[in-house]
Amino acid sequence: MLAFASRLFASPWLISLEHAQSYMPLLAGLLRGTAQPSGENFAELRAAAAPQDFVVTSLAGGIVAYGARPTTASATPGGQPDVVNVRVMGVTGPLMKADQECGPRGLMTLASDLQRAAKDTDIHSVLMRVDSPGGQVFGTQSVVDGVKACQAAGKPVVALCEDGLMCSAAYWIGSAADTILVTHETCTIGSIGVMASWPDLQPYFEKMGVVFHEVYAEQSTQKNADFAAAKKGDYKPVQANLTAIAAGFLGAVKANRAGRLDLKAFEKSGASAGKTGYATWAGEIGLIDGIGTFEEALGECVRLVQVKRAA
Repeated sequence: MLAFASRLFASPWLISLEHAQSYMPLLAGLLRGTAQPSGENFAELRAAAAPQDFVVTSLAGGIVAYGARPTTASATPGGQPDVVNVRVMGVTGPLMKADQECGPRGLMTLASDLQRAAKDTDIHSVLMRVDSPGGQVFGTQSVVDGVKACQAAGKPVVALCEDGLMCSAAYWIGSAADTILVTHETCTIGSIGVMASWPDLQPYFEKMGVVFHEVYAEQSTQKNADFAAAKKGDYKPVQANLTAIAAGFLGAVKANRAGRLDLKAFEKSGASAGKTGYATWAGEIGLIDGIGTFEEALGECVRLVQVKRAA
């Protein structure tokens, strides 16, 4: 729990504020010593998000048939051009760099899963099932690197927002996919921005009799200077760091969605400034490519693989 709290406070975030603040009751419980286990089986939740392989077959009329791929199955024979092995993995919940003690798999684990898929000669495509408000900055670009590794290996990647959120860090990851689909009109897309939030707990502990001391080396005149300024009410140094990250985020979205993103609408709609919206709004801007079911997302994986095979 202490490691969890440290990660929560010690990094910038690519997350929607309402979901970041949902952690506050847990943190209050940690401070009071009253935090209780939620009763959820997090091992099962992590297992549900772990990679699963599907054998997908394209049928007449755009219909696809699919089933779990046996662990002993070998690569699809050349005589079955309409059969595609798709690795499906979850991008769910608040995303932290490391696996959470009390939540889903971490970003570095997801990045490793994607790198393994890129190297697996039996896998032809990847489908990411997304429902996440975003998460830490740290680890997000490693996942994007994993998506691009799959693409470099000739394996198309599809992102599917499943009746939920594809926001902030989750959108940065999703934007790197070849195709982005959502299952429902009410799927929430966007929150393209960066924030930092932390509590000043020093007064709380001082009331308990704790005395704080800080001593710095003579050479370390700039160490923690940005947060020292923020503590005095000057947020500009911290904001400058966040602005630099946001510039990279916006640049990545524009590059990943090149040719599909309406740049004028992206700016005018507020999407580039962190606004969120539903599927129609996101589609008009070019943040997503359409609405579709899980089966249709698998079909898109097949279509993209067939295009590559025909090239």
